[in-house]
Amino acid sequence: MQRFRSVLLGIAGAAFFGAFFAGLGWLVYSFFQYLAAIPKELGAALVAAAATVLVATITVMVGRYYERRKELDALYREKKTEIYDQFLQEFFSIFWSAGKVEGEPEKDLVPFLREFTRTLLLWSGPEVIEAFGAWKDYLAKGTPDAESIFKTEALLLAIRSDLRHSNKGLKRGFFARLFMKEGELFLAMASKNPKVTLEAVAEIEKLLKARSELQQPKG
Repeated sequence: MQRFRSVLLGIAGAAFFGAFFAGLGWLVYSFFQYLAAIPKELGAALVAAAATVLVATITVMVGRYYERRKELDALYREKKTEIYDQFLQEFFSIFWSAGKVEGEPEKDLVPFLREFTRTLLLWSGPEVIEAFGAWKDYLAKGTPDAESIFKTEALLLAIRSDLRHSNKGLKRGFFARLFMKEGELFLAMASKNPKVTLEAVAEIEKLLKARSELQQPKG
């Protein structure tokens, strides 16, 4: 029954468009037949008037179309900004609390990420969805290393692109330089060992800090 209704709807749609274009063709044919039967001067004036009306109509329609697209684009961008801002607030609250008090329970991110995934599918472009999937899958392995930082960086770049921001001039490693205490050290170690863990970087940071304190003059 459902298939029969679909066939009927298809036939009705085809009949409608066929009648529409047939009627349009008849109007055009009748118009040119009328022009052939009247003086050339009057025909030329009618053609000029019809062309003026047609151009004006098309101009208005195209203008309204692009105006509507601009309004929708602004609406989507505002909504995306709200979604991404919520995600980044949550992400950076975890990132900056890496040195939290020992024994404090870790925050359960599963409900938040589940909700973010839902909104992501509704509002985000394909690049953000792919970057988020790759980032989440890699972090699920449970070994924070250099690649996890670069996956985070790729996600941030995709978010910026989806909000129509240019990423021109942002070099690989910008996330580490902006948000890690020893970003340059991390990048130097990652260039030698792409799988270097963040724990290893932290150990080197401690050694460098201790050496620096020893070299400071006393008294």
